[in-house]
Amino acid sequence: MRFLDRQAYNESQSYGSEERCFAEKVQAGSEGNTCHFSMRQNSATEWTDTRAVWRTGEFWKCLQSKAILELESLAIPSWCKESTVLLKEGEKPGRVFFLLDGSVKLSMNSIEGRRLILGVAAPGDILGLEAVVSGLPYEITAEARFPCRITSLSRQIFLDFLCRYPVAWQGVGCQMGLDQKRRCEQLRLLGFQLTAHVKLALLLLEWCGEAQRKEPSARIHCPLTHGEIGQYIGLGRETVSRILTDFKNRELVEQRGTTLVISSLRALEIYAGQF
Repeated sequence: MRFLDRQAYNESQSYGSEERCFAEKVQAGSEGNTCHFSMRQNSATEWTDTRAVWRTGEFWKCLQSKAILELESLAIPSWCKESTVLLKEGEKPGRVFFLLDGSVKLSMNSIEGRRLILGVAAPGDILGLEAVVSGLPYEITAEARFPCRITSLSRQIFLDFLCRYPVAWQGVGCQMGLDQKRRCEQLRLLGFQLTAHVKLALLLLEWCGEAQRKEPSARIHCPLTHGEIGQYIGLGRETVSRILTDFKNRELVEQRGTTLVISSLRALEIYAGQF
């Protein structure tokens, strides 16, 4: 580990016992049934590699190399297995997690008790950010869809880091704003009186992203089950399966393994009422 100044060194020493204790618990699996991590130290090369996918995240864009290297010295790098629950809805915010590699499913319970998927976090996203900043319980549950590489900080260490690097608050604000935008887009699908077919069509168009929307066709990597797709827009598994079959018969969308192929984006947009 490298420490860039005496203040960071002193604080890291005071935090050291707390973080080592967490690491030991994690390795021993004594953090409860929620998290079971395999600890591996990341190399400095990975942290300073500006080409890394996770460096495209909003939080990282405003940080200089000095701040990133200090974050490395304070954080606990980890590998987590598939289906690992990183944070759970309603729990006290103890840590903030930075996703470096892999994907994490974000979900919450509805009033009716149904599970609602809010999205899938990608490298560069921060998990538990709003709760750690506000001090309120986690509002979502984050579960690894595949083996993931993450790094994490305790809440107090992260807040102290933000105080030392005020520019990092800009990244926090950008990330929280992006998260809010995603939720508003999803609420548009859930809140309006739309048919199930239109809801799914709009969801697929949203997943295409701005770049693909400019092309005549699109391919979406979708490792989600039909049941999980339904949890995005309040539909059951059978309904999603039936609609996708209907889309295939209409030559709108075809599923090939974990890939959804949209042969004509314009046709799907017209079907969804976008024109």
